[in-house]
Amino acid sequence: MRVWHRIFLSLACLASPGMARAQDAPKPDPDKVSNDDPARPLQMPPATTEVKEALEDFERFRKRGAWERALKALYTINEDQALRFVDGADGFIVPVARKRREVLSALPPEGQAAYRLFYDAEARKLYDQARGDAEKANLERLFSAYFTTTVGAAAADRLGDLYFEEGRFDRAADCWLAILRRNDVDLPPAPLATKAAVALSRAGRRSEFDQIRAEIEDRHRDETVDVAGRTETAPQALRRILGADAATSNDNRPAGADAGPIAPAEAVAPLWQLKIAETVEAGMGVIELNQWRAGPLSSAAPAAAVDGGTLYLNYLGRLMALDLATGKLRWRTGSFHDTRQLAGQPAAQMLDPSRYAILAHGKRIWTVTRDLKDQNYSAPFQLECRRAEDGEILWKLADLPEYAGYEPTGPPLLADGKLFIPAKSQQNQPLPQQWILAVRPEDGRPIWKAEVAVSRQAENQYYYYARREQKPQVRLLLLAGALYVDTHAGILARLDADSGSLDWGYGYETAPLQTQQYFFYGYQPQEPQAAGEPPVDRGDALIFKGAQSSRIYAIDPNRMTVAWRRPIGKAARVAAVDGDSIYLGGEDLAALDAKTRELRWATRLPGGSFRETVVARPDGVWQATPRGVFELDPGDGTVRRIFRGDDLGAESADLLTTPDRLLTVSNRAITAYPRRPADAPANPKENAPR
Repeated sequence: MRVWHRIFLSLACLASPGMARAQDAPKPDPDKVSNDDPARPLQMPPATTEVKEALEDFERFRKRGAWERALKALYTINEDQALRFVDGADGFIVPVARKRREVLSALPPEGQAAYRLFYDAEARKLYDQARGDAEKANLERLFSAYFTTTVGAAAADRLGDLYFEEGRFDRAADCWLAILRRNDVDLPPAPLATKAAVALSRAGRRSEFDQIRAEIEDRHRDETVDVAGRTETAPQALRRILGADAATSNDNRPAGADAGPIAPAEAVAPLWQLKIAETVEAGMGVIELNQWRAGPLSSAAPAAAVDGGTLYLNYLGRLMALDLATGKLRWRTGSFHDTRQLAGQPAAQMLDPSRYAILAHGKRIWTVTRDLKDQNYSAPFQLECRRAEDGEILWKLADLPEYAGYEPTGPPLLADGKLFIPAKSQQNQPLPQQWILAVRPEDGRPIWKAEVAVSRQAENQYYYYARREQKPQVRLLLLAGALYVDTHAGILARLDADSGSLDWGYGYETAPLQTQQYFFYGYQPQEPQAAGEPPVDRGDALIFKGAQSSRIYAIDPNRMTVAWRRPIGKAARVAAVDGDSIYLGGEDLAALDAKTRELRWATRLPGGSFRETVVARPDGVWQATPRGVFELDPGDGTVRRIFRGDDLGAESADLLTTPDRLLTVSNRAITAYPRRPADAPANPKENAPR
């Protein structure tokens, strides 16, 4: 017995170190994200293994001071890899060209001397050839690969001028700021600082502008610059240019909706009402009615858009236009009489109604639809452009030869004279790709397309029976000439809105890759999932949260730094930002302090706040619910008042506002109410249940 005891004890001692190491092994940090992590669902267009090995060789030889071998390793990278992506700092994913410029700029003096010895002649030859049609391409090559040579600063200055003339103020500012960060250039700093300040101002980069303006006032207040034939001090030139910019901005400022109260007075009668559910359910028997209401599409509210005096609706692919003043029907593309029958088919029960979308502007509307009559389980959604006057189709994305194989993966964005469309390729490719398409809104003519990410594997097969799919949609934000793309699958990317070039990406924590087939049934419980929202700008920061992420992030997109990140429930979303408050939707509507990141308050609303529009202003917070429009105090979340309205039997509700109308949009009705006058007294607080 003692022999066996000694044997077991010896085995335990031998096993204990490994067991201890396994127990003490640190858990992976979810905030340390790599573009090469095979467990992540998406990957930005990756550089080749040879590129990554070259960067590793450069770093190894740099540490040894073997400059010739280090630089030789770096310049084995082919130029066709310059726009592919590698890991950067703090979760950012950057192009190889940017990574190369960063490591060269960080060389110590002896490394810089060796670099210029080896590559100055090649850079000067390229600089001399930067003329005519080859000017921009050669200057971009110099800025990327030869910036720290003796001609690199001059090339960056010329490139900044070209970008500024094209209206690409972000990139122009980056060129001039890169020169100012170097302390070994012969170019006068005052003109560079002045040009950088103007570009930063027009790009909307306020904190960087304030910093460089202070430097101009302090360091360059007596230095003169020549601008448009006028010689004046740098501060004078800056004030004159910015004054002209401000005047132009004020002249072109659009007239927005007033800032009056949102909800109407109590007990006011609707101006008009369109009863959707009553039309769909007309003539149904008890059994048929119960089957319809038990289905997943009976709770779907139409997508809505207002333009001028018209309200446009997209209800499960049935489009209609209503007169905003009277509610009278102007046109429609189909009736509702067969909606229940079609919605009861297995293919229709898999649909996510939130994928239906509509945009309206001027003489055209753009819709994302899928015909309920199509019983193909894999039938794609279609993007169409229609005439606003009568709903006639003008063009379809599927009919364009260049984009025939693409399906929209999120609502389109109309801005800056372009229609931006998130899409995935439906062609026979081993790995699905996520694209952004830019087209002319009037005819669909392609402007550019850009590959943002590629899936780690072939698309999974999901089967939903009497249960809607739950795939997050790609969301877009256009800000200061940059298009931000949140895939809601672990990557936020920035593109140049004019050219479609992919600037960088940020990898954030998200749900791991799923690698199997899944079957879902109606009786299976579904976890609540908030809608994926576009990023929201607050000052110089972007606030965002992925639909599958358990963290909320704030990053500076221009300095490429992380301001903060905070754990949060996966079912939460960024509903709105106003002042120092970040409003979060989910099971509760909550307010987060933007400075301290502490939770200020959380208020439970009927039906939660998973998708509904939240209107947040300093004087109040409003959200439509199935039990009326709730008005909350932005300071403590107290329910001030509830406007019950005339549509209380709904399962889902949303709101739209115009200067004189409040519209509630639910699965049962569209109802228009008059808004209270702008001089109406403030609402008294009510002791409504929290």
